[in-house]
Amino acid sequence: MDQRSRSQAPGNRTQQSQGNAMESSQRRTIHDMDAFKEKKQTESAPFFRTARVQTCSHVMVKNGKAIAVAFPLEKTGWKNPNSYANTKRSVETESWAAQTYKQRDNYHAGMLKKPLEPYNPYSFRSRLPQPTVVMPYKNSSQIVIGDRSTDDKRLFKTTNHLMQIQPNLENAVTNGGILAAQTKWIHYNQGKQ
Repeated sequence: MDQRSRSQAPGNRTQQSQGNAMESSQRRTIHDMDAFKEKKQTESAPFFRTARVQTCSHVMVKNGKAIAVAFPLEKTGWKNPNSYANTKRSVETESWAAQTYKQRDNYHAGMLKKPLEPYNPYSFRSRLPQPTVVMPYKNSSQIVIGDRSTDDKRLFKTTNHLMQIQPNLENAVTNGGILAAQTKWIHYNQGKQ
């Protein structure tokens, strides 16, 4: 009998399967069993020290009632300290736009007490004070020609928007070529005006 035929014999198969089962059961245990046996002996109530209870870490007695203490398990999901939810957040808690356009107090280099903030080369706390009132130049006019505050509704409209005609729904077409030709003709006539 050669090596292959021995390994395929029925008795050898059961030994192999038992060996594999023992290996897999040893692999499944997450915790050190000897450490838990010692913990059970030291921390359990005297009645439960010799008990064959293996479904919990140890059994303690509180107010006359036996309480089983569960094995410590690795935290999973959001409870795990290494999970995505518990990763360190970015230091930048504010968007660039929010930082740029937020309302700021008028800090300047001459102030005695300024709040501390992270270094920024363009920080207002490092700038010279800005005058609050801008003095007009001597001999300058106060008259402004062409008031820019008026709102012209047609100011930013395109030529196509300004010259747009009502569509004729009686002659409505869905052919792309015909629509393109009609649009070209309309734009040509708009350019003449």
